[in-house]
Amino acid sequence: MFFNQPMFRRVFVIFLLLGQAWASPASDLLNQAIQLLQQQYGGFSRVSVVELAEKYQKELEAVCANDANCPYSKAAPLVRQLVGALGDEHTNYYSPEDFDLLQRQLTGAPGTKPQLGIVTQVVPGLEGLLVIEAYPGTPAQEAGLKRGDRLLAVNGAPFPAPAAARQQWLIDQVQSGQELKLLVWRKQAEFEISLKGRILPQERPPSLSLREDGVAVLRIPSFTPVLRVGQEVHNLVREARLLSARAMVVDLRDNPGGVLSECMAAAGAFVPNIYRAMISGPMYPPYELYYREGTLYANIGILSGVRLYSVQPAFWQGKVAVLVNASTASCAEYFALDLLESRTALVVGEPTRGLANTASAFSALMDGSGLQITTSRALRSDGSAYPERVTPEIPAADDLLALATRGYDAMLEEAVFQLFEGR
Repeated sequence: MFFNQPMFRRVFVIFLLLGQAWASPASDLLNQAIQLLQQQYGGFSRVSVVELAEKYQKELEAVCANDANCPYSKAAPLVRQLVGALGDEHTNYYSPEDFDLLQRQLTGAPGTKPQLGIVTQVVPGLEGLLVIEAYPGTPAQEAGLKRGDRLLAVNGAPFPAPAAARQQWLIDQVQSGQELKLLVWRKQAEFEISLKGRILPQERPPSLSLREDGVAVLRIPSFTPVLRVGQEVHNLVREARLLSARAMVVDLRDNPGGVLSECMAAAGAFVPNIYRAMISGPMYPPYELYYREGTLYANIGILSGVRLYSVQPAFWQGKVAVLVNASTASCAEYFALDLLESRTALVVGEPTRGLANTASAFSALMDGSGLQITTSRALRSDGSAYPERVTPEIPAADDLLALATRGYDAMLEEAVFQLFEGR
């Protein structure tokens, strides 16, 4: 284990503090969360974990009244509050159910309940739900649903009027296991489709489509699961070249990020050399990552040139634009920055979420819940820090109203315009 005296003193303080509390499942859970934060946190928060430990240990004592059998459930809300008190969006608490789903997404393992394979969103002022995405190889995609469709009714029943209830209502219908007849609105016309949910792998793979104008649209909804997305992006770039696409738009809208190795390997299909230094928390040494000719390497402590990940590389040399919006986050922001700062691509859209200068890792807690902890801060090769977020060169709104009512993807069309007619 990487170890130094300042770290040892800080961890010792935590152990000493926690040793004053009585033992119970609840206190064990809170103590574990505090220890993980103390050992691993490497973000920008200036809030003291030791002070948070004191505060929430006292609160737990009040909640449990020194009950030696106080259950995990009493500590879980306090762990969530403690993590939130750091004020770091890359450091989060996940309930056991959410942490299980997250692990499935990271590995691409099957889910546990039937799904259609779509992402939907409420559009203010419109009934039903707008389809933002229909993933390849899912019931939704097989039934012909696509981005811009609006769902109006299920088996003849309209969606609930309260916007906050609509998504859960659709989930309940899908998880009932029955066949569904969806009333769909697409470009001023209504039609009905039939489909049924099924158990699906928890992955959101990249996909490629070729427009009539010869522009390839490479959609990357996530950079998970590990060891799959990077290679698939190279495969799709190779496919676009075989199709003689005259330009490419990489769509990173609503991409929450994922595995750092995947987004670096994927960016390598557009940028030949990528470098990132990571300054870590107390438990880990600083390290460097760099991509060259299809392989991702690391320098870790005294180890240099450690081969982490290789792909069969393809390289796009034509015009390219990247789409981002306010929900583009984490390593999807790094991907956009790699292409932007290398002057490889135009970036079109909205300022991103603002997690573009850190990296995080996941740790399981004893009750099946888990923590996402900011472990590192990112630096460029010249030692300068990355910005918090990506600011597009070409501002464009992600106009969901136009998409829902006219099937018009304003941001995509602006990107295509800029590639051929813009500056």
